[in-house]
Amino acid sequence: MNTDKIGNLEAISLVIIVMISHIILSLPNEILTNTLSAAPLNVIYITAIVLIFYIIACKLFRPFHNQDILDVAEYVGGNIFKKIVSTIYILHLIFISGILILSFADTLKTIYLQNMPTELICLLFILIALLANQFGFKSVSRTNAILMPFILITVLIIFLSLFTDFVPQRIFPVLGYGTNETFISGATNIFAFGEILLLFLIRPNLKDTNNAKKVGISSILLSGSFLLITVTALLLLFPFITGGEGTLSIYMITRSIHFGKFFQRADALFILIWALTFFSYTSVVMSYTLKIAKKNTKTTKNSPMLYIIAILLFVVTLIPQNISQIRFAENFIYKYSSIIIVFGLSFVILLLGYLKKKRQKGIVEINEVKNES
Repeated sequence: MNTDKIGNLEAISLVIIVMISHIILSLPNEILTNTLSAAPLNVIYITAIVLIFYIIACKLFRPFHNQDILDVAEYVGGNIFKKIVSTIYILHLIFISGILILSFADTLKTIYLQNMPTELICLLFILIALLANQFGFKSVSRTNAILMPFILITVLIIFLSLFTDFVPQRIFPVLGYGTNETFISGATNIFAFGEILLLFLIRPNLKDTNNAKKVGISSILLSGSFLLITVTALLLLFPFITGGEGTLSIYMITRSIHFGKFFQRADALFILIWALTFFSYTSVVMSYTLKIAKKNTKTTKNSPMLYIIAILLFVVTLIPQNISQIRFAENFIYKYSSIIIVFGLSFVILLLGYLKKKRQKGIVEINEVKNES
């Protein structure tokens, strides 16, 4: 019996926790900077693009029942090609997650932990994730399923608490800088959904692979809604938000929340919940990086590789020397690597695999006809 099998709710929680972690940081500010008052419209637009992309990907996955993107890569180009693709995915996940951990740790240090070195905060996140993965994938998935409702509730509380402070006029002009920035160059904002790579890896873990499409669509819609609420709230609350550094942009919203005189630092509660979110995020990324590495090397042992992944994550957090380098890695390297690897390379692999399957099926049918005749 495969103990790594999970239900739909657990699968959706795993994907959302990864997507939301980037939204908590500077992602909303990046979209606002690029599209201005058209940011809400742009979020709806890119969510629709990603949904269409994923639906097409599910169709291409149809001949590969209960297999992931690495299995398809092996089918397309053999074991060597699979190893190359696996290595690209591992490097992508480790680099991006390392940068996000560093970004959040730097924010925690700035706001609450001024006397604690950023490196120590990063190490704490990684060690907890390492410990969580020692208990196995099932433990990580169940923890995320428990945490997810609290995260979604905080979003609703933020939105409803500040609804009366919104200035609707700030949404005009609806097209912001214009149609080009909103719909053409703005289409590159699909990088906000770069974590759908997890949807291409999670399929073998589902109890019923036929639910992969449902899991993916639900995850994309929920993540898109989270991003839309955050971007809209920032736009309607702060006229100065665009063009800023944007560290933990959603933190600026929570600083405006007051529940009467008895509880005026609501942001502290939200920071705690988001810290738990990042612990879970790190655990999930580490877990799937481990799965890729094990599949790449065809080994069943966890511990040695898990420690190597943890060390590599920590090394990445040491690379950027200042906040400008962190922002460059988040908003430029992450952006284009996600577009190229997730929406480019992965799609090409699926397309080639689908065409190869179709061609082989056609050859088999021709041979059967010849044999019958």
